[in-house]
Amino acid sequence: MQANQNDLSVGDSGLRILVVEDNGNLKDMLCDMLELLGHAPTGVINAEDALALTQQNVFDVLLTDVSLPGMSGIELAKQLVEKQPGVHIVFASGYGAQMVQHLKFKSHVLPKPYDVEQIQQLLAEVSSLRVR
Repeated sequence: MQANQNDLSVGDSGLRILVVEDNGNLKDMLCDMLELLGHAPTGVINAEDALALTQQNVFDVLLTDVSLPGMSGIELAKQLVEKQPGVHIVFASGYGAQMVQHLKFKSHVLPKPYDVEQIQQLLAEVSSLRVR
């Protein structure tokens, strides 16, 4: 498990983002990109490590793959929303939005493959919804 820091404070426009991606290279690349965009990402490769991090840290955004080994990204999101109701959920999925339409909480879908512009646009939207 890789946790960047315990105090996840960032600038006014930056978001504390928990990235859950089982492809280690993709996780690292995504975290690097989010950091360059001014956010504070923390990346892990499975839902269990993500839940452990949420015991000590509050996140603005959960950006998770839907298909993870063990617990799915959907189940992770359900549990995190119960613990941190203010968290924004972003599912990265090649399956499309229909996979998460039944959920009882608001979420966003980032279709795979995605690019920097799509991530920036989505995070700008999430940032504008964030209560300061």
